[in-house]
Amino acid sequence: MQNILVILDKPKHEQIALERALELAQKSGARLQLASFVYEPVASIPMLSGAVLDVRDQLQTERRQWLDELQQKYTLPEGSTADVIWHHDIPSWALSYLADNPVDLVVKTAQKQFARGGFGSIDWRLIESLPVPLWLAVSTHWVKRDRIVAALDPAVENTLHVALNQRALKLGEQLGKLLGAELEAVACVPATDEIKDLDAFREQAGALLQTIDQVIADSGAECKKTHFVTGKPAAEVNRVVDRNKARMILVGRGVRKGPKGFLLGNTAERILGRANTDVVIVP
Repeated sequence: MQNILVILDKPKHEQIALERALELAQKSGARLQLASFVYEPVASIPMLSGAVLDVRDQLQTERRQWLDELQQKYTLPEGSTADVIWHHDIPSWALSYLADNPVDLVVKTAQKQFARGGFGSIDWRLIESLPVPLWLAVSTHWVKRDRIVAALDPAVENTLHVALNQRALKLGEQLGKLLGAELEAVACVPATDEIKDLDAFREQAGALLQTIDQVIADSGAECKKTHFVTGKPAAEVNRVVDRNKARMILVGRGVRKGPKGFLLGNTAERILGRANTDVVIVP
């Protein structure tokens, strides 16, 4: 991991994303590319007086001063950069930036509201579109353990899903080694409340567990434990993560063909929407 793009929080907020990125950079030797966004819609309206248009220069100057103070507070790795970005749309800017610059990971603080669930619109657009892994960090009140959980797709008869599972496992192992965390996996088989043939279900579930174990083995990742659960994936996967106080959950971005090929699968959306810890979305 060599280059990490950090989308900074606004000056009045905690710099959670920066703290996560710094921890990772200290262990990996990666360079950080800090982006602080500022924009005022009134400045883009034509035929306004020069005094109004001067707001752009004023806002950018104030943000640069804040960035200078931030760099005095935090020691950035050698070769890192910090820029003020005047842009009204973070996801579109990020896509353009990634097209022209080598980036291994994007880190951003999640627009998470635990009482209502889900992420903000900017986060969802980044989740759906970024071609590199996205780390969405949250501030939680409970103590996290040094444990990373990879949520695996049980549709292992599909080679695309298998490949996505393996990418998640490999990234999980890489992050685990850098952060000193153990990697675990969780796979949930959707199941109704009533199963007509329980013996047949157990037999099929056992065969699926063996297949998932093989997927993990083929990935080359060292997985400390595999949690195999049944029920509603969004609830069961997050129950495993919360019960184990994991610091992070990795979720693969759904694989679809055609115009919706880059959309997140419905199950992954539900898992992310209920997550209470940091998440990394793996494309």
